[in-house]
Amino acid sequence: MTMFEELYALATSTTLTMLLSADEKTGRMTINVIPKPKKDVDEPALTKALSLTATPAEFDAGFVEVLKGYREVRQSLAKQAEATQEVLQAAKAASAKKAGEAMTKAVKHAPADATTKAPGTVQTSPDGGLDDGDDENGGNEPQPSAATAAGGDSYDLFG
Repeated sequence: MTMFEELYALATSTTLTMLLSADEKTGRMTINVIPKPKKDVDEPALTKALSLTATPAEFDAGFVEVLKGYREVRQSLAKQAEATQEVLQAAKAASAKKAGEAMTKAVKHAPADATTKAPGTVQTSPDGGLDDGDDENGGNEPQPSAATAAGGDSYDLFG
């Protein structure tokens, strides 16, 4: 391919900025090819600029090959990034499915009383059984907590 055919092939996947500068003292020039990805914005490796310094004769002899190699590596990186995104999306979907199944199983196996009480509010009745809150005055009587012994002594479970 010619230089412009390679640049065209590269520009089909990204917008390019090219900077050229020349140093009269050394007879060399620097070419910077800077990509701005269209759809791979989050992949830093795809925004790496190609910066070359050589004489004009050296550019004539090898610039097209260097551009071709740069384009091919860039395409390979884009494909790898795309494959990684697909794997991550599949893992996310599988994780969400497992969590949903676990929640469904937990709800099916939960006792009827446990679903009506807020977490951490299980109380015992004076006779030591679970209190369902259905007493004469609407369940508003203070009840001893599960951490209270039958004799009225209170135990701190975490201290």
